[in-house]
Amino acid sequence: MSLQNHISNFLTYLETRRRFSPRTIDTYRKSLDKFLALVGEGALLESFSEMQVKSFVWDLKMRQKLSPTSICEHLAALKSFGKYLVRSSILETNPTENIPMPKRPKRLVAFLGQKDLAEEKFPEIENPTLPQVRARVLLELIYGSGLRISECQSLTWDRLREKERLVRVLGKGNKERIVPITDSLVERLGLFKAKQAEAGHLVLATGFVFVSEDGKPYSIRTLRNDIQSLLRDIGWEGKASPHVLRHSFATHLLENGAEIMSVKEMLGHSSISTTQIYTHVNAERLKQAFKKTHPRA
Repeated sequence: MSLQNHISNFLTYLETRRRFSPRTIDTYRKSLDKFLALVGEGALLESFSEMQVKSFVWDLKMRQKLSPTSICEHLAALKSFGKYLVRSSILETNPTENIPMPKRPKRLVAFLGQKDLAEEKFPEIENPTLPQVRARVLLELIYGSGLRISECQSLTWDRLREKERLVRVLGKGNKERIVPITDSLVERLGLFKAKQAEAGHLVLATGFVFVSEDGKPYSIRTLRNDIQSLLRDIGWEGKASPHVLRHSFATHLLENGAEIMSVKEMLGHSSISTTQIYTHVNAERLKQAFKKTHPRA
């Protein structure tokens, strides 16, 4: 079987067995296609070797001049592909196992301040439109409960436990977690259902929460635009994206004394090292405050 066929089977596995998002699968596909272009489309599985992967990384760095972050993204796809081949008993060892990830530059995540997201920043609108109500529901799920935008898109009504103030989230790798929801979200869900019904959208008990007129979930782009419009309306001039709200969720929890393991669970991180970036954010802010205010700083 050709390398291309193995890659195709791997992507199908990610979609059907691991339930990866279409966006993640597309990212993996692009990275693996780049590798395939280097070794040749008719190449056999033997071309997926440690030497060829090292040549690929060298090409990304020296000829294509990609950043360490971009190289890490491509190499992560190859490493995942190698794990799949070993797990499927197609290869005995993963050719990428001993190839280190390039060091990424440390960057602090962007987030809004607690005052930026205070309740008074979001006054009630008389006769709001469906997109306005939808944006507020998204805000409560992302900033209020830490959901990813893709998790909001795939959320169904039967996963919301309004009385218990909980939501069952199906996250990356088909992993489920249970996260608290805000009173503000519960208050808006009834209005949201009514607005969708007025617009002719089919609202089913087990259907998608963010359902469009054709019964399918809204596109990620539509939901992103909702958040961007909402943040621009409150005067936020920084990066206006769902992920900034998720960063804000984690940062504000830690600022107010939440344990990092609890934040990790709510975010759905598989590794504590991913969550620790938010402790670096708080440490950096403390250092800046120290420099500004301490007489000997």
